[in-house]
Formats: sequence, structure tokens, C-alpha cells
Amino acid sequence: MKLKFWKLLLAGIVICLLSPEFVRGAQAKDAPPYNIILLTPDQLRADFMHTYSYPYPDTPNIDKLASQGTLFTHAYAAAPWTTPSFGAILTGLFPTVHGMTLPPYEGCGPSITRPLTSGSIPSVPPFLLLSPHKPIIPELLKPHGMVTAADNANCWSTWDVVTRGWDTFKYFPGFQLRVPGHTGRTDFYLTAPKTTAWAEQWLKEHRGQRFFFWVHYMEPHAPYNEPAAYDRFKSPDNFPKQDDLQPGHLGEVNALAKLQNAHAIRRLQELYAGKILYVDHYIGELVKTVHALGLDKNTIIILVSDHGQLLYSHPKDFNTGDHRSVYDADLHVPLIFWGPGIPAGKRLNDLASHYDILPTILDLENLPPPAHTDGASLKGVIEGTSSEPPHRYLYAEESVLTPQYSIRNVRYKLVETMRTGNIQCFDEATDPRELRNICGQIPQEAAELKAALDQHIQSLIRQAKSYPDWRNNIGLAVLEQRDSESLDALAPRRLTVAPSGGVDYQLTGRAWELGGPGDSGPLVYWVPPGPGNAYILWRSDTPLTGEYEISVRYQGAGIPGIKQADDANYVVRFKGGSLSFPIDQTRQQGEWHLLGRFYDPVSVELSNRADGVVVAGSVRFVRLQNQKTSGAPQ
Repeated sequence: MKLKFWKLLLAGIVICLLSPEFVRGAQAKDAPPYNIILLTPDQLRADFMHTYSYPYPDTPNIDKLASQGTLFTHAYAAAPWTTPSFGAILTGLFPTVHGMTLPPYEGCGPSITRPLTSGSIPSVPPFLLLSPHKPIIPELLKPHGMVTAADNANCWSTWDVVTRGWDTFKYFPGFQLRVPGHTGRTDFYLTAPKTTAWAEQWLKEHRGQRFFFWVHYMEPHAPYNEPAAYDRFKSPDNFPKQDDLQPGHLGEVNALAKLQNAHAIRRLQELYAGKILYVDHYIGELVKTVHALGLDKNTIIILVSDHGQLLYSHPKDFNTGDHRSVYDADLHVPLIFWGPGIPAGKRLNDLASHYDILPTILDLENLPPPAHTDGASLKGVIEGTSSEPPHRYLYAEESVLTPQYSIRNVRYKLVETMRTGNIQCFDEATDPRELRNICGQIPQEAAELKAALDQHIQSLIRQAKSYPDWRNNIGLAVLEQRDSESLDALAPRRLTVAPSGGVDYQLTGRAWELGGPGDSGPLVYWVPPGPGNAYILWRSDTPLTGEYEISVRYQGAGIPGIKQADDANYVVRFKGGSLSFPIDQTRQQGEWHLLGRFYDPVSVELSNRADGVVVAGSVRFVRLQNQKTSGAPQ
């Protein structure tokens, strides 16, 4: 009888220990001390925020958040666009190490966004996804009893991690799908109302649990289509259109901005500030809900953006309103911590980056760091318990369009363009807009930065190859300029770069003019004959790997009485060389002209070195079967 009694007692104890109620209780007892809300408005450039001394009052709610928390004045993105930046935020790794450095599979088109919108998992080749050997924030927090959720409006930030540790994942398409009920007057929808409403409801349902909640706003990403009520910063003399929030008018503003029209650029800056004001309103509503639910007592909010926006600030090499460079217009982002234990009104000048966020979250939760991180915890400098700077150097990188790497210390920054070896140096104290290359004036500092950057790049390669699936690493393949299954899968099959394009359509030189209706909608860019001081560059965001047919098309300039060039010289650059092709633009206007077949093409160029007016039309790249050939046309 005694033996039977003890057996029954032991069985009862085991059942109790394994019961869900006991497990939940143990988790609650050992759970991290704080909830975390990671708040990420897309494309929010720090120096265009009132919080960071911008003159327009476009961030009243973020101002308040910063005044009650700690702000980093020198926080910089790990990369100038969404996918690699969020890879660094979620993994704590440099972009080349986490590997997600090219645009998403199928451009996050309907095959990806439809499943996400309906709550299912899109079908993506596994070798294109973030390596399972690189854990992300929710995977590191879930084992400690935290509920995890994401409320997201940009497929480019999530497509590779949607299956990775989320209890709940809600997706609102920001631009890839037309969805009834979305507001907005362009192909980009204003998703902030739905993002906020869903986030508020989720917080109400989970306020009794410990959680990690990522809320990503598509706004203030371009186009600048905020409701007219938020267009508060318009100057009457800036631009003649009565309603340039309409899509057609926005197109005209951008077309003139590409010609460095000062009024058009200023108008875009005002519209950008208006869209920042728009998303700031919804951020304020979400923070109010945090207070109303009593979550302010145990919740830390981290506000950071993935990247900034060029807004035509560097026309010589990136004449675009978009973001594809390692200039600070793209890299300088807000970073604000708010909540219990976070000092109020503190502004820190320490260098910080995206890859610091994961180790900081774990440190704030009193959890050990992962096996490897490239970042540093910012907890010590936030709380004032450490006077040691988190970084001596910060690094950033760009794998698309024009691969670049940058390094900075507290004062100087060095940028290397990988294809050309071109080096630029900037004094961030005296030239924050980065307009003057001073490498020759600071030879010792430039040499030190270049040596440190070279060391860093070699370290990236070693570190990336330390993972068993390193051959799938997209960023490493781009850096090493080698073929890979991943690059082959992502290479565009058919790409037309037209005058309405963005970063892939680079006009350089102030001699360009805007003509009458032509190649793509109403846009025809033309330039008078000259010594080659104005040119057009057609290129691709994603590397063109394999063999491509390249064709060009042009229109008449639409200007009476002018002679169009009969010797327009197109130059095709490809891996290993270049070839030029004289084309008579007076003939067969509006038709495609085949230049040839090229392996691994990089760009097509056309200058005003000609005997008449040169028209910058379109270039088409069509991928053939992936066969190794020479770069010369076939």
C-alpha cells in the first residue's frame, strides 16, 4: 500500500509540473522584465524630423516620445534600403553576413503578397530565405515566455523572415496589391490607419502577457501622397500646380527634380515633411493606447527607421529622390528609446547602428547575447552605467545598383565604390551634406579608415563563410563577384529602364531638358550636343547575371527646328569590358534597336558627345538561357 501511495503521489507531481498552467506560471515568473514595441516608420530620414532640429514642426508626437526618452543623434542604417537594413535589425549581423542584400524574390509581387495578405506563407525557394542558422529577435525571446507578433505594411521588410518565430503575423500591403478600402491616390496606399487599428487591438488582447511586438509603418515612404490636410508646409511660390498631390502632377514634380529644378526639389521636401507629419499622427495614437492600457509601466518602445531618402541631394552619382547610396541622406536615421528605466530628455552622441538593436533588447531584458552578433548593447550608455563608446567605427554597405562600403568614426567618413575603386572622404563636422571629397586633405585619417575598411571586408568574408550554408549567401556572392544559385534566381528576366524610372535611370549634368510627349508617357529628356559633360546611365537594381539581349529605343525630341544626332554613341559595360555602338537617332524613332547579347551586363551609357541633340530614351534587358559566354555581343 505504501509503495502504491508514493507512486500515485509521484505521478500527480509530474502531471502538475507538466500542466500548461504550471508551465505558464513558471514562464511568467522567469519572463523578461519588459514588453518591447519595435516601432519602425519606413524611409524616415533623421535630418528631416523636427526631433532632429528640422525647422518644420513635422514630428510633434515623436518629439514628445524623445523628450520622455533617450535619443541617439548619430544613429546610422546598416544599409540604405529595406531588406538588408531589417536583416541587420532582426539578426544583429552586418548585411553581408546575414546575406539578405538584394531585392526580394519576384520583387515581392502578387505571388508573395497575396499569401501574406491572406495570412498564409508564400512559396519561396528555401535557399533565398534568411539562413536558419541566423536567429532573429522573436526566436531569441520566445523561449523566455514572450509572445511575439508583427504588424507590417512592407513586404520588402518581411518576405524572408515571415516563418521565423512569430506567434502572429499581420500584413497590410503598402503598394504591391490593390486592396479595397485603402486610402491614397497613387499605387502606394496609406496603410497607417489599418496598421494602427490592428496594433491597438492586438495590444488590448495581449496586455496581460509579456510580448515583443514589431509595428512597421509603410509611411512616410514615397510617393508623397498624404491627405491634403497634412500638406501644411507648402510655400505659395514653390511650384505652380494647384494640386500636386495628384499622381500625374507628382510625376511632373519628380521629372523636373531630376533636372535639378530647385522649386521642384523643395516641393518634394515639403511633401515629404507632410507625410512625416501624417505618420507621426498615427504613432501618437498608438502611444496613447500604450498609456491607456497601462502598458507604459512595463513597456519599452524603440523607434528606428530602416533608411532615409536622397531627395536629389547627390545628382552627380545618384540623381534620384530614392535611396541607393551610402550618403548620410540615406543612412542617418532616428533612434529613440522610451519606457521604464530609460532616462528622459537624454541625447547621446555615441555612434549607433541597426545591428546594435538586437543585443540591446536582449541586454535590457537581462538575457544573454546570441552566439554571435556584430553589434554592441547600448544599455550601458543609455542608463549611464558605461562611459565606454559602443563603437570606434561604424560600417554600412550597399549591394544593389552600385555596390559600396563605408566606414566612419566620430568625425570622418570614407566611402569606397567597389566596381571602380573610387574613394571619397567627408568631414561630418563641417560638411554634413557630404558635398566635398577631402581625402587629399586628410591623408593620414584617410589611410587609417581605408585600412580599417579593408580589414572589415575581409572579416565579412570569413564570418559569412563560417556558416554551413554560406553558398546561399546573396550578399557574399555580390561581394566576391561570383556566380551563385541565389543570384541566378533573383536576376531580372526582363527589365525595361524608361524615363519615368527612378534610381536605375541616372541623368547627370545640368544641360538636360524636358521635351514633349514621347517614349514613356509625357517624358522625353534631351540634351544639346556637347563635350560629353552630360550623360544618361541605365542600370539595374539587381545584378544582371547571365546572358542578356540589350536593346535601345528613343523618340524624336519634339522640339521644332532642331537636328537630332545621327551618331549617338551607346556604351555597354559588362563584366570584363565595354563596347560602343553609334546609333542614328534620326531614323526608326519609337522602335527597339538590338545592340547585341552580353554576359553579366552592368550598364548602358549615352553622352551628349554627338553632332546633334541626343534623346535619352529607354533600354531593355532580356535574359536568355544562362550560358557562359564572353561579354562581346553575339
